[in-house]
Amino acid sequence: MSSGVTSEMPVLSASAFGDPYCAQCGTELHDDQEWCLECGAARTLVHRPPDWRIPVAIAGTILLVVVAGFAIALINLSSRTNAATASAPAAATTAAGTAAPATGPSPSATPAAQAAPTAATPFGSWPVGLSGWTVVLFTSHAKASANAKAAGLVAGGLRVGVLNSSQHPNLKPGYWVVFTGRYPHGTEAAAAAARLRNNGHPGAHARQVARPGGL
Repeated sequence: MSSGVTSEMPVLSASAFGDPYCAQCGTELHDDQEWCLECGAARTLVHRPPDWRIPVAIAGTILLVVVAGFAIALINLSSRTNAATASAPAAATTAAGTAAPATGPSPSATPAAQAAPTAATPFGSWPVGLSGWTVVLFTSHAKASANAKAAGLVAGGLRVGVLNSSQHPNLKPGYWVVFTGRYPHGTEAAAAAARLRNNGHPGAHARQVARPGGL
């Protein structure tokens, strides 16, 4: 007769035998054992979760590299901008110096050259058909004396000419005049005469010369 007691093996929990034991039969299990060798029950192993600090460290390193590269790019860009800004005024000054020459006297204020000298005489004469102002350096009744004086002035580096006063109505006839320059206005001739007096020509003075043969 059946005594009413089942012959089935009771299910034992792992807590009854301590850990680590099989949850079905209570057989002791090794740490790395996933199946019970007695009853074949599977064992659930609890694995350690991966260390979260490793991916965080990798991400932080990547972020740091990106930020450093961005900062270097900004520094290089700023340096190039500063260099371009600094060179701009220097370039503008150079362009201004080459493109815009210094302002000098107007053409009307520049002394016109007397007639070109020839092989016979190293000095010129008064331009044909023109009037104007000049600076008289020497006068003489003798042409040879005037020519000698003019030759000496040319040898000293001064550009001069010799004119016959008898050919100009506003001049006293009978003289040979050693002059330098031709100016449209008396004030310019007077200023040139003052410079010549300061440079060792005490007799230099401004004089108007009419057009040869008429006013």
